[in-house]
Amino acid sequence: MLFGIFVILMPTAIWLILHLMSRRENDSESEGPTEAIEVCAICQEEFPISQLLEKEVGEYGRVYCFCGQCIENLYQEYQNTTDPKTGE
Repeated sequence: MLFGIFVILMPTAIWLILHLMSRRENDSESEGPTEAIEVCAICQEEFPISQLLEKEVGEYGRVYCFCGQCIENLYQEYQNTTDPKTGE
């Protein structure tokens, strides 16, 4: 009787527990891919990477991400400080 418990029931119980744990992990992984989140280099807010413009800056190739609102603000600031006819 004791032999049957250790040879049959214990391995079956261990297998069942491991099977249920792996099923739970697979369920959490099957929620679908999530889009990568990145931070804007100017305002430091988080955005999905598809909503940001990535630019490589400097000789070391550092990549910065910029959101549309910050790009618009920089453009407006540039327009306010330069003469539209001469660009100076």
